[in-house]
Amino acid sequence: MLELHERECCLLFCLTVFIIAAPCYSHMSSFDGKTLYAGKELWKETLPLQCGSRVYRLQGIKSSSWYEVKISYPAYIPALFSLQLLRNGETSLKLKQMRRLLNTEKLIFKTESLEKVNDKEEGLYVLVAVEPEGIVAIPNFKERSFIIYNIGKVFSQH
Repeated sequence: MLELHERECCLLFCLTVFIIAAPCYSHMSSFDGKTLYAGKELWKETLPLQCGSRVYRLQGIKSSSWYEVKISYPAYIPALFSLQLLRNGETSLKLKQMRRLLNTEKLIFKTESLEKVNDKEEGLYVLVAVEPEGIVAIPNFKERSFIIYNIGKVFSQH
């Protein structure tokens, strides 16, 4: 009887871990139709601060060009953003690593010779992910569960 109870507890624990961890790794399922157009910026986007992620489809970019995607966010919310370029749901292009700036994150990439850059199914996407980076040191200040950010200014660098 005790052995059966231990197996049930183990199964319940594994199921709980899966339910909590699975949303953090299902990035392509979080594509909710947001499109990031070259030269435009999206203001006041929001994500959950714990395991928050969103995929943006890139539109209006040309092949054989350099591009930069930039995120800016408020300094009073300690967070770590990451940007990843995706093609068909997978990381596939070489990225230029940049130094980290205060309250901004950048992704610089070259599109090489892509025939289907703006194809709806085989296009390019940017995965934005965020995690809390520390604690707010302001007395009586409630920790936030969401973060607001701006993303955009996809532009060509010749």
